[in-house]
Amino acid sequence: LCIFLDTPEEVAWKRIEGGGRPLARDREQFSQLHSERQKLYESVAQVTVPSQAGGAVQKMQTLLERLARGELKESAKVAWAVTGSGEYPVVVAVGLLGEIGKVWRHGRAFIVADSNTAPLYLEQLSGQIGNDVAGTFVFEAGGEQKTLSQAESVLREMAKSQLDRSDCVVALGGGVVGDLAGFCASTYQRGIDVVQIPTTLVAQVDSAYGGKTGVDLPEAKNYVGTFHQPVAVYVDPGLLKTLPEEELSAGFAEVAKTALVEGGSLWERVKSGEKLEDLVFDCLRVKLGVVQRDEKDVGIRAVLNLGHTVGHAIEAATDYKKYRHGEAVAIGLCAALEISERELGLDSSVRSHLVDLFEVRRLPVDCTEVSGDDLMERISYDKKRREGASNWVLLAAPGDVRTHQEVDEAYVREVVDGLVEGGSD
Repeated sequence: LCIFLDTPEEVAWKRIEGGGRPLARDREQFSQLHSERQKLYESVAQVTVPSQAGGAVQKMQTLLERLARGELKESAKVAWAVTGSGEYPVVVAVGLLGEIGKVWRHGRAFIVADSNTAPLYLEQLSGQIGNDVAGTFVFEAGGEQKTLSQAESVLREMAKSQLDRSDCVVALGGGVVGDLAGFCASTYQRGIDVVQIPTTLVAQVDSAYGGKTGVDLPEAKNYVGTFHQPVAVYVDPGLLKTLPEEELSAGFAEVAKTALVEGGSLWERVKSGEKLEDLVFDCLRVKLGVVQRDEKDVGIRAVLNLGHTVGHAIEAATDYKKYRHGEAVAIGLCAALEISERELGLDSSVRSHLVDLFEVRRLPVDCTEVSGDDLMERISYDKKRREGASNWVLLAAPGDVRTHQEVDEAYVREVVDGLVEGGSD
């Protein structure tokens, strides 16, 4: 069983700088070697743990023993997530849903699912958890269901099931289920545990991690929410095979965003068309690394909002019914990269590659059914505005994301007009 204790470059350099070792004399050479070795270590490790996570291996002892004895799928990988308010394991394996009983250590569970996931997975999951299922709640699938009134329905059903603070909520589904279930868990009796079992590509690479929960208001997306970290995330990439093609395509937008944020080999692998299920673990590790540095989204975590200012505005302007989240993000990414070309000198080939990738997957790159005025108004509601100025997240190059960028409103309007009129050059 290979365990990689992942050490940030700046930490490793600080440990050896001036120690007399030949490689401790040249920071640039050290940086290059660290990057090369990082890729090798990641490729062979079955378990990845941040080196700053004291006691993580002890906390995972039972899980590690099961991995070492081969009791879980051979493909199983584990990443240990670390945040300021908690730590948790992320277990990834094709076929994991049918083995969750082997790793279940969470007591009684209240399962939340939607009408897409419940017919496919609810019975199997309930069978794995067994007598620990305290209740279930299934709601009609759709982004428009992520509301305060729906949260009240879930919470009241949890109360009827007599859940207490030693119990947990299980989110079985995509981003809407995860956000809604997480929000209910965070507010029920002032907070109980939540376990995330993401079933869509968007959720598996992004939304299941980091503890953001919330519901939407008519004015804007995720305007009511909390930070509430899960106690575990169980990821079965095999479930992606049951998704309709358009849902996979929508999830690809978040994969592309993550690759642009990370840059390097991940962006190259996405451009080359690598299988989506093979990208899940590396994408989620990017998300975990960012959240570890900025749990409450007050600094570096904003890089993950690349493409989301316009994306969220499009969702709100269409009442969360016209576009899937990933489809709106795809359009938003195109807009952000166009702005980045002018503001930061981003090479135009990056946007060209992105548009080509989106067109292959039939993702939208414009939104002709939304008015420019409406879209500009929704952008003004963006929850990341500070002191009256939009804090744009832009890209100088893949792997080089700049946050808190001010962009002239007239230019934003020019880009928006290009989107609603059928795309820009």
